[in-house]
Amino acid sequence: MERRTKIVLAIILIAVICIAGWQLWTYFGQESADIRYGGQYYPGEFLLLGKPDFWEKYGLSVEHILFSSGAEGNEALISGKVDINCGADSKTIALFNAIPNDALIIGTLQRGNRYATVVRADSNYTSWDDLIGKTVATRFGTGAEGVLRRFFNQTYSEKLGRNYKWEDFNWVNVKVEDMIAQLESGNIEAFTAWEPTPAIAEAQGVGKILRTYGDIALVPVSIHTTKKFAYEHRDLIVKFLAAQLDKAEMIKNNPEECAQIAAQASQDMGIDVSAEAFEKVFQRINFQIEFNYTIIQAIYDTAEFLYQQGKIDKIPTLVYDTSFLEEAKQLRSQS
Repeated sequence: MERRTKIVLAIILIAVICIAGWQLWTYFGQESADIRYGGQYYPGEFLLLGKPDFWEKYGLSVEHILFSSGAEGNEALISGKVDINCGADSKTIALFNAIPNDALIIGTLQRGNRYATVVRADSNYTSWDDLIGKTVATRFGTGAEGVLRRFFNQTYSEKLGRNYKWEDFNWVNVKVEDMIAQLESGNIEAFTAWEPTPAIAEAQGVGKILRTYGDIALVPVSIHTTKKFAYEHRDLIVKFLAAQLDKAEMIKNNPEECAQIAAQASQDMGIDVSAEAFEKVFQRINFQIEFNYTIIQAIYDTAEFLYQQGKIDKIPTLVYDTSFLEEAKQLRSQS
């Protein structure tokens, strides 16, 4: 019996060793991506997904993950699940407040008319004065609400004889994916959201743009990483940014082709965004990757506003490095 027990134990031990060895081989044998990139459901991200040549041109392998919110992307960067992420100004501020000694801005993805207020296509509304007392929607707690509050805070109403107030309208909190249907049904008279939802409403013939908000706030979407990753993997960051510069150039020079590629990529993911909608977005928003202190100051302006509104406890110090972009431009010129 003792001999049989030893034989059984030996067989089990051999099996465990074999399984462990196979798992280790699988783990270490897998090809890991050069960069784990946490994107969001921004228009340019679908172009990147539909055209991997952007990365391949520079011999770069990228695990491209799309997060549903900037908060999720920040959590992933902070926890080390991604190496690079992106986020709008409020999320940049949140990231630097969370890891002030580690966060680094290395570029931007988009800026300008990222948010728009949409009314029904058959309506006679021409300004916010026409919407006073009406039921209007946005997604509370997002950049859309922040832009609206800044707009009301600094915009004079001829009808009211003073600047607008949030309370001048009947607000409802609507998910961005439900806004077009709510507008079409007449449950709301207008919604304010980020692209591509306004462009989709236009392309479907449901809505028209009342106004955009690039003149109120640039609301730049920044590319973030950590200092440790950036300065230990400088070559990878430079290649990554070179690919982003190629993408931005293609959007500027050939928005129609970009729209076709992005629409196909979104369709492959089960998301219905037409090429027409993508083309409107690509022509409306500034997708420039380069940034300067004007962009940084725009983020500080948002931080100051959020601080005054009691939304954040402190204004962080933003840290950025444009040298990666300069090297990326040199790399492009050599390719």
